[in-house]
Amino acid sequence: MNLTQTAIKRGVTFAMLYLIAVGFGLFSLARLNLDLYPKMEFPFLAIITQYTGVSPYDIETVITRPIEEAVASVKNVTKVSSTSTQGLSLVTLEFDWGTDIDQSKIEVRDNLGFIEDALPDDIAEPLIFAFDPATQPVIYLAVGSELHGQAELRRISERDIEPRLERIPGVAAAFTIGGMRREIKVLADPARLRASGLSIQQLSSALQANNLQVPSGWIEDAHQEFTIQTMGEYRTLEEIENTHIATINGSILRLKDVAQVIDGFAEQRQKVWSNNKPAVMLMVQKQSDANSVQVCRDVIARLPEVETALPRGIKITVFYDAATFIERSMSNLGSSAIQAIAMVFLVLLFFLRNLRSSLIVAVAIPVSMIVTFAVMDQAGLTLNIISIAGLALAVGLLVDNSIVVLESIFRHREEGKEIREAAGTGAREVAMAITASTLTTLSVFIPVLFVPGLAGELFNEMVITVCFSLLVSLAVALTLVPLLASRFLYFKEKLQHRRGLLVRAGDIANRWVQRWQEYYVAVLNWALKHRKTVLLTVTALFILSIVAIATRGGEFMPESDMGFISIAIDRSPGTSLESMEQSSREVNQIILDNVPEAEAVFANFGQGEGIMAIFSSRASSEGDITIRLKPLSQRKRSMFEIQDDLRERFKSLADLNVRFEDRGATAMFGGGSDIAVEVFGHDLTVSEALANEVMQRVNKIEGVVHTETSIKELTPELRIYLDRQAIADLGLSTTLVGDVISTSVLGKVVTRYREGGDEYDIRVQLIKTARASREDIENILITTPLGRQIPLRAVASVEYSKAPAEIIREDQERLVRVNIDVGGRDLQSVTTEVEEVLRGMSLPNDFRLEIGGVAEEQQESFMYLGLALLVAMLLTYMVMASQFESLIDPFVIIFTIPLSFIGVALTLVLTGTPLSVMALVGMVMLVGIVVNNGIVLVDYINQLRERGLETHQAVLEGGRIRMRPILMTALTTILAMLPLALGLGESSENWAPMARSVMGGLAMGTLLTLVVVPVIYVIVERLAEKVRTWLRRLISGGTAVERSA
Repeated sequence: MNLTQTAIKRGVTFAMLYLIAVGFGLFSLARLNLDLYPKMEFPFLAIITQYTGVSPYDIETVITRPIEEAVASVKNVTKVSSTSTQGLSLVTLEFDWGTDIDQSKIEVRDNLGFIEDALPDDIAEPLIFAFDPATQPVIYLAVGSELHGQAELRRISERDIEPRLERIPGVAAAFTIGGMRREIKVLADPARLRASGLSIQQLSSALQANNLQVPSGWIEDAHQEFTIQTMGEYRTLEEIENTHIATINGSILRLKDVAQVIDGFAEQRQKVWSNNKPAVMLMVQKQSDANSVQVCRDVIARLPEVETALPRGIKITVFYDAATFIERSMSNLGSSAIQAIAMVFLVLLFFLRNLRSSLIVAVAIPVSMIVTFAVMDQAGLTLNIISIAGLALAVGLLVDNSIVVLESIFRHREEGKEIREAAGTGAREVAMAITASTLTTLSVFIPVLFVPGLAGELFNEMVITVCFSLLVSLAVALTLVPLLASRFLYFKEKLQHRRGLLVRAGDIANRWVQRWQEYYVAVLNWALKHRKTVLLTVTALFILSIVAIATRGGEFMPESDMGFISIAIDRSPGTSLESMEQSSREVNQIILDNVPEAEAVFANFGQGEGIMAIFSSRASSEGDITIRLKPLSQRKRSMFEIQDDLRERFKSLADLNVRFEDRGATAMFGGGSDIAVEVFGHDLTVSEALANEVMQRVNKIEGVVHTETSIKELTPELRIYLDRQAIADLGLSTTLVGDVISTSVLGKVVTRYREGGDEYDIRVQLIKTARASREDIENILITTPLGRQIPLRAVASVEYSKAPAEIIREDQERLVRVNIDVGGRDLQSVTTEVEEVLRGMSLPNDFRLEIGGVAEEQQESFMYLGLALLVAMLLTYMVMASQFESLIDPFVIIFTIPLSFIGVALTLVLTGTPLSVMALVGMVMLVGIVVNNGIVLVDYINQLRERGLETHQAVLEGGRIRMRPILMTALTTILAMLPLALGLGESSENWAPMARSVMGGLAMGTLLTLVVVPVIYVIVERLAEKVRTWLRRLISGGTAVERSA
């Protein structure tokens, strides 16, 4: 007894099994984490080393190069990139996808340990970070007040808000940027130091020696133990001022005699604005395995309680939370799925003319989806826009098997069989066909699982989700559908006495279907008589479609309206933070005046701090502005229309470079600019000239909206060249001289001051008027071991110079990068023209040009997905061959794939959709979907021939009988994808190309399959018959010769 018969016979048992499975699915749905994207382990490590005050050239020489050489030998490293900027070295390692990043992190740390002695002693310890989207903040909070200053806001945020938020389950860390930090400044007067014969190092040493709390053991007295603490820390600013520095001629010299002690603020290198007002921004990170949506909800729910515990006037507002976009995207995808289910139901009702039968088939969708949730939970997957999109795309596929089964049951019942017999026979008759079609659909997804690189990682969860749901839908079609049909269906004899609206509508639909079948048989009969004409026409269409796809142009990921606009601004290197603040105000004002769709505007400029320094190595002359827009349903303009309007308005800003940055999927998964032309060479001057030539050439290309080089303008600097011999003659060292310069100009944090449970840095440096010019630097006092004071100019020369703001290297070679932003045209077409332009350039020896950026990732993903498409076709053929036990029938069916590509090309052209990773994934999916129609058709033609019909008649009858289920399955799949294909709602632009590829390919593929596949079937069968006849004659002729011999 097969599974279908068992299900029909043991109906209650199987019903309970499905109820249990659905119950587990609903329970699992509540457990699944909600995230924006799937969990992915990106193969990148970043090594960040801070060396405050050091120029990019020196950073490259003493930090970046040694680190590059040390880590280049780590296993599976494919690329080593670095950026050296003022005071910061960032070395990025790229590994093969699938590398164990935790193990690689250990190897990198070990290799860095080997060069520890070769690095400067006073640098910060190199920090190693693995890039993980989960570590990026999920919520941004603006902390503001009309009653409190920036320093107080910062203190309140760090002391009172951060700890409360970090106690929320799922929160990993909260950190604050912006505002001002309290700092105790000890500003030394060089004239007084000279008169006293003191050095700035002596001030530092005295402060360190007089600010100590020393544990001094314990004593026992009367059976009680007392610990002893020597309390020598500073308790007031007066104590700091009265610190004993030295005794000169019997007189005590105190700190206040040679320096000012100021209770002030640390020098601001970064500022934050919210809606054109100074603010403090607090960012919250979630734990890597926490639910993003739940964390955001919990944080927002806790804010009123936190505010009540803060001083009066403090207001916390949510600028961004990941939950909003995730929920909008999920809601849109969920709505698309519900709309798809409704459309599928209407199609079923139209064709089956029976409410109960339509409901039976439609129940396959929710049952398959809900049970899939249980499998997803056990597999450790999450609910994200990729996996949900997979389910939304699969809605039409989930009923295909059930439609074929129910249609077969209908036909056997109409032939007069008893309902249970019809249910069993009908399901058994098509079991092989639907199993084969399901396996072919699954087989096309297998290559995607093995696609290396970003595309494979990104779509793994979608592939797994779709495969799970399809397997469940096959089980539902072979067990639950026959079970329900045998119990609940009404057929013709039960409907004769009912003449309701539904029955009359069903009769009309039935007449339409019968008329279509008559037209179809006539067309098919004509096609069978004009086989050459049909084949030539289809071949011409296929060639045209290939040409259309090849010349269509492409993009990596579709642009998506995420409701946020990110703007990068910068001025000439060396521009002060105050000037950047003024420029930011101007940009902010233009936005507030011209973007009524803006809900909030956040500006962040200057050098990053904390985690911001990890994700960007900005200078004081750079910044970014983020606009949070109203929901898409509440605004008339899209994000892209607003960007175009602002781009024109920003042209009026003089001396300010403004560009728009992608913060969507392309930015996260493609990274960098649209196109990056990388100029490799040892001489930065020559590389810069070549980069400028590249810019001039590519700016003439249509679609290039912005270009810039990584060098830009040179940063002004003072270079101090030490005289090693003079230093040695005086008994000094370069380290000592460098420390004096650094302490005098930049300042040095020598100890900390405690007050009210908080700690504040005590920084020693010269007064501002003594470090304001080149002459001041030359006059910095250096004290020799013999107590003699000499000016810096005696052991060094100070010269004006200019240097790049950053030095970029890749695989231990210097490069200058030309960043190219594309707009109004597809990325592939622009990339092709850029490559043509570069081929026309003449380069000096040892210099070369390479293409990088998103374009590089796009080319790699296209290559691997194209290979996956070919492998999918091969696997599909192999699965069909094993199912049919024939090499000829799968050869006939495989022709449905090129037929479908005609529809793909036509759809992409008519909708103006560029070829993208999403469109290619749709084409891979299409391979497994479109052959199902051919399988059902060829399988039934073979059954008719086994019953005695000759080939021509079997083809006509098979086509007529199978036309209805083929059209039903195709229409349900096509209409189910219509909501996604329209590209309406949050994040829907991401899935539109995929849905359009499947819809267009399936629509054209289905129509041509019904005509062309029978034609090819007849041609192949006649050829096969001729071959068999020739072989029989050959064999029989050989036998006759043997007999005569």
